[in-house]
Amino acid sequence: MAISICSQRVALRISAAALSILLVSCGGSDGSSPPFPTATQSPAPSASPTPSPSAGGPVTSKLSINSAQLGQTITGWEVTPRFWEFDKSNDRYDPTWLSEKVEITHAVVELGGINRVRVELRSGLENPVDYWTQFTQNKISYSTFHDHLYEKINDNGNANVANIGGFQWAAFDYYIENFVLPLRSELTKKGLSLYVNLCFVDFNWTPLKGSLSVSRNAEEYAEIMTLGATRLRDKYGLAPDAVEIILEPDNGDGWTGSNIGYAIIALNRRLASNGLSPKIIAPSTSRASVVVNFLNSLETVPGAAGSIDSVSYHRYDGKSADSAIAGIRQRASVYGAQTAMLEYVSADIGNFFTDMAFGGASAWQAYGVVDAASSKDTAKNGYVLWRGPVGQLALTPQFARIAAIQREVQFGARAIATARQLGSDEIIAFRNPDGSEVIAVYSPNASVAEIAGLTHGTYHLSIVGDGSSTSNNTTVNADGIGQVQVTVPARGVIVLHSI
Repeated sequence: MAISICSQRVALRISAAALSILLVSCGGSDGSSPPFPTATQSPAPSASPTPSPSAGGPVTSKLSINSAQLGQTITGWEVTPRFWEFDKSNDRYDPTWLSEKVEITHAVVELGGINRVRVELRSGLENPVDYWTQFTQNKISYSTFHDHLYEKINDNGNANVANIGGFQWAAFDYYIENFVLPLRSELTKKGLSLYVNLCFVDFNWTPLKGSLSVSRNAEEYAEIMTLGATRLRDKYGLAPDAVEIILEPDNGDGWTGSNIGYAIIALNRRLASNGLSPKIIAPSTSRASVVVNFLNSLETVPGAAGSIDSVSYHRYDGKSADSAIAGIRQRASVYGAQTAMLEYVSADIGNFFTDMAFGGASAWQAYGVVDAASSKDTAKNGYVLWRGPVGQLALTPQFARIAAIQREVQFGARAIATARQLGSDEIIAFRNPDGSEVIAVYSPNASVAEIAGLTHGTYHLSIVGDGSSTSNNTTVNADGIGQVQVTVPARGVIVLHSI
């Protein structure tokens, strides 16, 4: 890996577009603190903060925050453990990411601000055959392995008594041991916690379905998910913070809103008897526009809707998702729940601002951790990082502007109300648990933005352009009147973090 970590403190924050960091005076990858600030650290201000930078032209955007009005509570920036282990072009398993997992885990935290993980439990885990181990030993191809992913063979005829030989945990354990536990350790070094979301996956995309319908048998569903939750706790010390009932039920094997409701009731009862009470996430449809329809059906199951803590959606219906968000938020408020956008591989900075607006999502995810690519321009969508041919790691161009915000907004932050008085810029703002303020502005067309309502005196300023170029070594002050002016590049993002 072209990464060398040294103990020397560097005041300039690392470019979000280039984690090909090779600092010549470093002492090696000895686990010492990184030379760039973390999500809970702000760079030391310069001796005398500079005045608010402006373009030297007229103000074209007027924005404000109102710190007296607080909205949703942030429950994490999520990722799914996905690397380049599936070599689809050569129809085989590729283990090479494992030799770089330490650097990858470090980078996804330090650069991406990741503090939450989706732990997938695939329905084909209930099967007498361990296809994962055959796959990783190159005894079967990727396509053969994939055919069995959701092939469900019942362990026995009693959902209350598990036949341990009827469940194959090798793939589940692989991701826990090689990524989730290292991710927790990386966050622990920073005094932070990992939020674990246990998620059931039961797609209808593979030719082999098996003999068991989990979607139509809530007790069988509760059996396998309780086994997964207790395994996380008892083997790995990772009691799940949340359970995402089913990933994309509209792409699932027989999943309806009412089936989700019955699954919630059965699982809650089974988990409670095992001393677990995670938050419940549902319905996680692939299309935001069908969330309310699924919830209407779910509500026919007594007690199910009131058990939901987070109404989740994906964005694979494109622009239609934007028009559905208001209805999703309204229904969540009826349940006393928050909302979460938990997957969209093509997500852009505009989607992020829409989802995270005041009253919006409490958690957010594009998709995977890192993609192996020949250049940043060939990196697949949906990944936080890309890894180059000689081992360099960097934020993907898709994620660089999003990461600039995620690094600063801490777990437990509260959204702050915002307003736009002039122009087309978008603004989101948050109050961190440590009392600091984070304000982010996205400008589609470039602007000189005046931001009012600030409650702190001095702010660190990061500017991330559309091409992922970053300017970070600047502090601005609010001129004693709670106001700054900042130049925002076209399709760029500025992030203010109070010092």
